[in-house]
Amino acid sequence: MAVIPFLIADVSYKGFISLPLSTGDLNCETCTITRGGLVGLVLGGIYPVFLAIPVNGGLAARYASAVLPEKGNILTYWIRISKPIFRKMLFPILLQTGFAAYLGSRQYKLLIKALQLPEPGLEIQ
Repeated sequence: MAVIPFLIADVSYKGFISLPLSTGDLNCETCTITRGGLVGLVLGGIYPVFLAIPVNGGLAARYASAVLPEKGNILTYWIRISKPIFRKMLFPILLQTGFAAYLGSRQYKLLIKALQLPEPGLEIQ
């Protein structure tokens, strides 16, 4: 469960940012930063927290370490129980978002710099 969010965030970053930059479909620095931030926020920050909720619920049910809700109010119970966790995870989620946006910006700048260089092997006269 610890590796799945990392792999999905890595594949999504390559699919939403690296590949479009390489193929020329993404040529706006602001768009690259926004996409990087969104990938970092959703797939690097929020997705792992939502993935952990059912795992923790399953462990609590298996080992009877927490009082579980009745059948009718399961969703409201997990939302109420998860609020302190979301508050504690706010800083790492924002850090992940900022880091992904920064990486998107750096990748865009490196691509622009690489496109301005002459091809290797060609002599300029």
